[in-house]
Amino acid sequence: MKKTIFALALLLAMTAQAQNDTIGVSKFTAIYQYCCKTTNAAGEPITDSLLIAVQTANGVTKSFPYNSYNKQTKKKTDSYYTQKAAQMHMGDVFLNYPEGRITVQEELYPSLYQTDEPLQKPKWNLSEQEDSIFGYLCRAAEAKYRGKTWKAYYTEEVPASIGPWKLGGLPGLITKVEDEEGIHSFTLCGLLNEEQPLIFTEYLNWFVPQMNSGKMSMARQRIDYQKMNAKKFLKHKKKVLGNPRYVQNPTYYAPSAMEAFGYREHHLSNLSDQQIISVAGVIVLSEGHAYQPIEIE
Repeated sequence: MKKTIFALALLLAMTAQAQNDTIGVSKFTAIYQYCCKTTNAAGEPITDSLLIAVQTANGVTKSFPYNSYNKQTKKKTDSYYTQKAAQMHMGDVFLNYPEGRITVQEELYPSLYQTDEPLQKPKWNLSEQEDSIFGYLCRAAEAKYRGKTWKAYYTEEVPASIGPWKLGGLPGLITKVEDEEGIHSFTLCGLLNEEQPLIFTEYLNWFVPQMNSGKMSMARQRIDYQKMNAKKFLKHKKKVLGNPRYVQNPTYYAPSAMEAFGYREHHLSNLSDQQIISVAGVIVLSEGHAYQPIEIE
């Protein structure tokens, strides 16, 4: 079968249909600015940035890229943010789902991964230090978590013991948290008081091109998450992303999209005016930044 690159508007607009489970209804959504200090392929310092949405319902907390939240709520999205989430290795994090566990869904070309681990909350040391963040009176706390020391500020004015990524468990909403090295930081920048379903995606139904008797058609393909123990996946990420070759060629470790799948999807970003490439819903990065693990263990 002749391999073809699809860049037509029809395929640019392709979207996945997901098999979703609604865990509950979140009464509000907290928005955080996630920043990661790293270097580009030339070794120059650069700060990557991404908005993160955090919801909570029925004892479950979900932290996920804000672009996905916009897609869920049928607001304007852009493939630039999907690419940035992949570049910053930030997926969907579910705390206490299932009960007593942490589930993370993350993409790493050429696959979608789902990891599972026991729910372990940071053991915070509270202090009397105060600050004003996003208009809230906040107090400081510190904890060692996943091999890093984190300093957080929280406000009891929002009585929700949640925060971004896997961080939470304080007497109020986390408004700012940063690791000791100043590499990773999350800062509250929005609080949306609107009810939205908290959704867990079981798998994707993706539409892919195929040739039948010399004619092109679209076929539905189920895309499952590759399930893996969290420690094993972290080890895999360190091996793949920590290799010096990664920043020069982010897909050095796997066949190209054309070799592996026989097609690739092109998405024009209105924000960056870039052609962003994906395959079966997974971003194919063209530019890598030095891997800065958010967790060591």
